[in-house]
Amino acid sequence: MRWKRDIGEDPYLNMSTMLLVIMLAGSLFVQSYIASGVLLLCIVYVRVHRWFLLKAGEGVKLDSTPKKVRMHEGEEAEWMLGFRNDGLPFWGATLKLKFKDIVEPASKQMRFDVTSGVVEASVPFSAGKGERVEISIPVIGKRRGLCRITSMELYIPHLFGSGRTVLQLMDPIPSTLMVFPRSTPVVVEEHPISMRFGDVFTPHSLYSDPFQIVGTRGYVAGDRFQDIHWKASARTGDLQTKQFAPSTQKEWLIAINLSDRYAITGRLESIVSQAAYMMQLAVKGDIPFSMVINTRGPGATPYFHLPSGAGKPHMQRGLELLSALSTDDFTMPFELVLQHMRSRQWLPPVIFLAGELNQEIERVLTQIASGGTQILKLTTLNEQGVASRWNMKSDPRQPISKSS
Repeated sequence: MRWKRDIGEDPYLNMSTMLLVIMLAGSLFVQSYIASGVLLLCIVYVRVHRWFLLKAGEGVKLDSTPKKVRMHEGEEAEWMLGFRNDGLPFWGATLKLKFKDIVEPASKQMRFDVTSGVVEASVPFSAGKGERVEISIPVIGKRRGLCRITSMELYIPHLFGSGRTVLQLMDPIPSTLMVFPRSTPVVVEEHPISMRFGDVFTPHSLYSDPFQIVGTRGYVAGDRFQDIHWKASARTGDLQTKQFAPSTQKEWLIAINLSDRYAITGRLESIVSQAAYMMQLAVKGDIPFSMVINTRGPGATPYFHLPSGAGKPHMQRGLELLSALSTDDFTMPFELVLQHMRSRQWLPPVIFLAGELNQEIERVLTQIASGGTQILKLTTLNEQGVASRWNMKSDPRQPISKSS
């Protein structure tokens, strides 16, 4: 670990050392050995004092194992930090941490101050030689976001209280704390129905799942040869045809556009909270879902793309993605994201669209809708989230096809 050391000591200590050396020389000259011994002990104390300030905290190491704490707004959690001291022991030290006010300390005994959106917390710290110390910081989730420790300083006082050593950590701290967004209820005005082939049972679907046989019926002219149930035919003496369960593809895409002209939309928190609710709705209905956001991200695509999945573990990955969004993110044109997904055939039968739209985006959406994809727009009406069917707006420069 790289620590920046700053030593604070009495400014008159060097002058006192020189004076003690002169007095020691004088006492030896007059052969006052008792005074010489006392002065020598004072000089040794000053040198040991200086040596301790130079060496204190030299062996302190932060546990570099990456740790991520996940929590919801208003929820309390423990932020754990591990240290190991392979150097000199010290007591009565103070560990000062700085982080954004995404969370705030929950302990009333902990000293902390909040200025300009930054929390500065002070934690007592002591460590013997070779000892491993666990620091526990109880915190409460204040708002959505990703919280990291931006500054860590260790204040080590001298054994006799004269002077101190301040160590500032120069390496990044791997521990992070993630506060999930609060979900805002959304009223779905029209329940989306998929018209694509899939494996989800639907009573009134035009398609059937060839892997789910629900019974047999008498053979009629035109039935496929491979659909004949030979065992049932042998048992009844007449040809029997397999009957399959009606099914369809049931999957959602939550598509988020964070751009609003040349900046991040001012409705970021509203969009995030509505997207979090739609994920909860999908998990409750056992519906697989994917998510795409037009922010720059690592991976095979130049934007953030959460592949299709289902269940609470998949929802947690989606919440982590939403928690990390901020107004400092770089975005790319949303229409390019939709065109790329359309070319890769990653678009499911139902899309929930959040964010601002422009003419270019609506042209791409018209092409997508013409292929049978249902598009629902997430908006806020009278402080209530609403998911309503998207309709192409009129554009005097571009004729609208009947398929829209």
